Amino acid sequence: MNRTRSRLIRYLIIHGPATCREVAAALALSASSVRKHLNLLCEAGVVILGSGTYEARPDEVEGKLADLAATFQSAGSDLRKRLTDDSHFSVSAFHSRECPGTSKGTN
Repeated sequence: MNRTRSRLIRYLIIHGPATCREVAAALALSASSVRKHLNLLCEAGVVILGSGTYEARPDEVEGKLADLAATFQSAGSDLRKRLTDDSHFSVSAFHSRECPGTSKGTN
């Protein structure tokens, strides 16, 4: 996640619903930048806009974080399995001292 969007979500979770200008002033960001990021967060479903104020949806944030963590955990176990299964590594130009397109022994 983008650092600015993380700050926006944290602000809204801690301080509750706020207008774009209130968030921008509190975080010393431009209102146009904040509006752009808040709209992206609304599209993602972690922030809602109602009556001119933006509000974080902590339950959705937690769900997205859990999904992200599961994705990384799955990717990590897939990588570990692949490394275990591939106990033999082939020698490639990357692992050898010879550079592609050069004669052996010259780098």
